[in-house]
Amino acid sequence: MKTASLSRFVPLLVLALPSAAYAEDNGSETNDVSGYTTIGIAAVPDYESADDYQILPLVDGRVTFGERYVAIQGTAIRADVIAAEGFEFGPVASFTFGRDADIKNAAVADLGRIKDAYEVGAFAAKTFNLAGNDNLRLAVQGVHDVSDVHGGYVVTASATYAAPVGERLNLLFDLGASYASDDYAETYFSVTPASSSASGLPQFTAKGGLKDVGAQVTASYRIGDNWGVAATAGYRRLLGDFADSPVVTSGGSADQLSGGVGVFFTF
Repeated sequence: MKTASLSRFVPLLVLALPSAAYAEDNGSETNDVSGYTTIGIAAVPDYESADDYQILPLVDGRVTFGERYVAIQGTAIRADVIAAEGFEFGPVASFTFGRDADIKNAAVADLGRIKDAYEVGAFAAKTFNLAGNDNLRLAVQGVHDVSDVHGGYVVTASATYAAPVGERLNLLFDLGASYASDDYAETYFSVTPASSSASGLPQFTAKGGLKDVGAQVTASYRIGDNWGVAATAGYRRLLGDFADSPVVTSGGSADQLSGGVGVFFTF
């Protein structure tokens, strides 16, 4: 495991820590402007499919203006532009980690460096109020590369169940899946004849499709009126060509773990 340099200081985790913390912020219903921020640390794979991990700072948050909001969650920045209770829609910008020359897996490193990719798209979500204070949020997001790195797209769908336990503890359970295009699969998981010669890995042509499925659990505990602590643990399983690629089978892992802890502040 390694510690990331400041050049990789980024918000991360597909489902951000304070999502649960924010659900406990009752002031958001009465204030015109409200929100939260979280500061902490997280452990994530060095690159997608890696079995080596890096420690990164975790910084994210959300500012709500009435029924609209702007949020930094995971590797994405979203803006809800629809003033409708229980429904969200708007633009999203995100990025995908590339591969540096100093990664631990020497064969994958010999495939060549891949820059971080920047993507833009849109998202939509609907929240359903359930018994008590529980709620269920269904969301879908689609982004396309605009940085000319992989040139493809990724579509993600998720279902998130929020369950407050008493006045201070909040639990969040998430299930998700993502679909990636041929261009995405080719960039990160194919092994061309030239790169096979350089790395020693067998040639492989990866096709797009269902990329992964995963689950995550988050717990937040409010200590004071405006602050508390949160922790999260997640698991993703790569599927199809994304799991069968030599990038994964030769020293990588189709099982992707992540986790983080932080302190959240609400306002």
